[in-house]
Amino acid sequence: MSALVPPPRRAFAAEIVPIDAATRARIEGVSWKPEDPRCPRLEELALVRVDHATLDGGVGRGELIVAAELAGRVVELFRRLWAIGFPIRQLRLVDEHGGSDAASMDADNSSAFNFRVVAGTAQLSQHALGRAIDLNPVENPWRLPGRIVPEAGRAFADRRDVRPGMIVRPGPVVAVFDELGWEWGGDWRHAFDDHHIVWSR
Repeated sequence: MSALVPPPRRAFAAEIVPIDAATRARIEGVSWKPEDPRCPRLEELALVRVDHATLDGGVGRGELIVAAELAGRVVELFRRLWAIGFPIRQLRLVDEHGGSDAASMDADNSSAFNFRVVAGTAQLSQHALGRAIDLNPVENPWRLPGRIVPEAGRAFADRRDVRPGMIVRPGPVVAVFDELGWEWGGDWRHAFDDHHIVWSR
């Protein structure tokens, strides 16, 4: 089976907008923590709305917050994923899950900006800077020695059994990442973070 679904027939659409008052109200104190001097200023972030294929073969519209300087590159990434038919379960701000990375992953939610540290460390995550995106965390779990996160990702731990929404190498999705300059966490050797990509150029 393929990681892809038939590409949508209609044209891809997307928009990039500044963080307005309504969006600020959604994220302040949740994913955005302005009391921390390391947290990006609102003008350093952008709200991106993009079309995406869905796992049931339909189409959806999602949103994510990213570093403003990368917003155009993020649109191009999702345009390419649309063109090849890479399906996404849902694409919602992590704030809809209370800013909890664990809850967002459990819901198989794809997301980007979240001002937080790397799990188990004091180091800021690239998500905290709006430079990383998680895609289908259930179909592409974080595989550590003796542990799979999220728990539902155990059904996808065998990366040889490729199903829609999965990211594997070799494959068309990582080929898009490589071409456009995104580093894939599935290439890491200390732990395979199959849902994680970070801007690397």
